[in-house]
Amino acid sequence: MDTISENIGSNLKFIRKQRNLTLESLSAASGVSKSMISEIERGIRNPSISILWNLANTLKTPLNFFLKPQGTQGAVIYRPAATSVGDDETGCIYHPLMEFDESKGIELYTCTYQPGGCTAKQVHYAGVEEYAFIASGNITLHLPDENLTAAAGEVLHFPGDKPHWYSNDSLDTAAVFVMMYYPKL
Repeated sequence: MDTISENIGSNLKFIRKQRNLTLESLSAASGVSKSMISEIERGIRNPSISILWNLANTLKTPLNFFLKPQGTQGAVIYRPAATSVGDDETGCIYHPLMEFDESKGIELYTCTYQPGGCTAKQVHYAGVEEYAFIASGNITLHLPDENLTAAAGEVLHFPGDKPHWYSNDSLDTAAVFVMMYYPKL
């Protein structure tokens, strides 16, 4: 697999079949059209980050799972430029830092937020925890009952199964290291 679209497509198809889901059932559960899922699986369509998060959450699978080449084992060096996923609409770029470690349930990536950038609202499955270390700039975490703004050097931690989203309301670019913990199902 050479391109990120092909990696996403083959991994989506793999996990969908592993879970015994049809295109129709995944479409119904995720709200993503059957034709779009099919195009993503064939590597001819590159999903937006919000669509990919939606599919990952529906399949209870970390985002990084979709980005890695199939059959990746052993020591791996991730080069963010080669594995970045961005969304011009949201002003966010995601850089996986390591392959998802299934035995530990950990996913690690960085997010770069342009001024005014924000993520789509997300809800992960029960037991998921999210840690966000602010490396530079300021980031606001939006939760149902509160908004928390963290500055460089601070860490946000919260249950990922609550509706949430991040925004960069400043005039400077912000960089965040995110660690996701996924409990075993």
